[in-house]
Amino acid sequence: IGQLEGLGFTGPAGYMYIRPDNHQAYKDAITGFSKNVPEYPFPILDPDRIITIPIRNITAPPGWPKREPTSTYSWIEETWPAVKA
Repeated sequence: IGQLEGLGFTGPAGYMYIRPDNHQAYKDAITGFSKNVPEYPFPILDPDRIITIPIRNITAPPGWPKREPTSTYSWIEETWPAVKA
């Protein structure tokens, strides 16, 4: 396990990073949108609307206290600005 701490590598799913503090593998989150086109009777992926969200923006930082339900949940609740409708 110690050999993997801090290791980064490119695999089939993209770049992965092994965090030394918890030995978990992390990668950026990717999401996209679909669109309707006349060539197909179903929606297809819109290559112009693919979004990559860096994992550091959506995961609790190393050393963040582990609380219920998860450390990432409490990190978001405590540090992200409130959204107003």
